Amino acid sequence: MNPLPDEIPEISFIIPVYNEEFNIGGVFKDLNQVISEHPDWRAEMIVIEDGSSDGTRDVMLRLTEEYPHTQLILHDKNCGYVRSMRDGIQKARGRYLMYIGADEEFDISEVPSFVNPLLTEGDQHADVVLGVRWQRNAYKLHRFFMSVIYIFMLNAMFKLRVNDYNWSQAWSRELIEKIEIESKSLFMLPEIIIKAYDLGYKVKEVPSNHRGRKWGKSSLNLKIFGFALLESFQFFFKRKMSKKKHKKCKSVDSPVKELV
Repeated sequence: MNPLPDEIPEISFIIPVYNEEFNIGGVFKDLNQVISEHPDWRAEMIVIEDGSSDGTRDVMLRLTEEYPHTQLILHDKNCGYVRSMRDGIQKARGRYLMYIGADEEFDISEVPSFVNPLLTEGDQHADVVLGVRWQRNAYKLHRFFMSVIYIFMLNAMFKLRVNDYNWSQAWSRELIEKIEIESKSLFMLPEIIIKAYDLGYKVKEVPSNHRGRKWGKSSLNLKIFGFALLESFQFFFKRKMSKKKHKKCKSVDSPVKELV
């Protein structure tokens, strides 16, 4: 069930798409199946077609006719992952937002394990839910080591124990509206996580299956990874300086002296 125009969705699914002609159809089908089984979510789908050079756009236009309540954002040219994410977040109306990749590496049947902690009250409630790929059998060796090193480095710098920074994630709108997302690289998702911890939001990790691609290949390369690495260092030093400045400016109450 899709939300009516005047209803606020409980959850908005944000899906950036670039050159996924043979994968996006499966993502659409599987996600809509899960959504139909959970009408109480009043879910919406925000799909961003980022100027693909293959037949992705034609597939997307056909799919939005089949699922007319999907909101489709079209980029005239390839603007990149971060711009697509920003546009999707801006367009989303849900109380909670979830990012899903369009490459079918994420198992859509796991979506309820991300959404349920967000909608649960009490001790089991979470403001942020992170998927953790305990096994990455589909990764080539060099990419596996890049991921492991990146996670270890971020945890060491920011004194966290996060097991996966760049997989499917879900966040409360309150968090997203409270922070400024500054990153222009793949560091965008880690930035959100770190700021969530800094602000005291409750973060929950859930196990997730990494299936590997059926079609196409990942766009991740050393240049993209290097830019994310650079931004993580820049963010670390900026955050460190901000904390030092805040510490210096902190006032201490002095005892009140009465005038006689």
